[in-house]
Amino acid sequence: MSADPVYFELTFMVMPLEPIRDVLVDELSALPFDTFLETEDGVKAYVDQSLFNANGLNAVDHFPYTSSIAESIEWTISEIQQENWNAKWESDFKPIVVADRVSVIAPFHDPIKADYELVIEPKMSFGTGHHQTTYQMLDFLSRLESLENKRILDMGCGTSILAILAALKGANCDAIDIDSWCIENSLENAERNMVSINAWQDNSCQRAEGPYDIILANINRNILLDQVSDYVTHMNASSELWVSGFYIE
Repeated sequence: MSADPVYFELTFMVMPLEPIRDVLVDELSALPFDTFLETEDGVKAYVDQSLFNANGLNAVDHFPYTSSIAESIEWTISEIQQENWNAKWESDFKPIVVADRVSVIAPFHDPIKADYELVIEPKMSFGTGHHQTTYQMLDFLSRLESLENKRILDMGCGTSILAILAALKGANCDAIDIDSWCIENSLENAERNMVSINAWQDNSCQRAEGPYDIILANINRNILLDQVSDYVTHMNASSELWVSGFYIE
């Protein structure tokens, strides 16, 4: 049996908090970082130690756009074992409510009454609703009157929080992520919320069977620009593509 992977935890303290935090996450996403947790004064970013080397450290020290607009950036690095992940995120995970329509809690939280009550255990996956882009996607999805029998693809699904909300609203959902851990976590979260989704590991949507009514791409700008042509092949004239990961200069 292979040993559990060791992750680096990079803790960033930035000023001003916004928009630097979102810009920083965008630039970190171009590296192998796959999980982010917002903090009161910045963000924590996680990366598999085997995928991160001196070049990565140098890149973090010299992010061009973040460095040019931030008043200050301080960061530290430490190791964290996968087996200790739950203790880490439990200490940071706070319940959220999205526009009084969606509540997102962890299994150890007390329920929060809402039209759609999601129970998400992120483990090593991105997607608890705390990040602004995920929050906005949840907000937009919750505003739709019905998704009954609609086909939805969640690209870079992380915890599959978006696919799960869509499934609760009646959609048939596929979810894709490059990280096998996210797929395992997605299926666990779907079962926890008593919905069914199709989830598989891949770095693109080429194996997906479109067309889809809505494609959700809550991922960073570089991946969006690289894969948008693939998304189009899985759409028809009435399909919608929802994207995040862009910031206004």
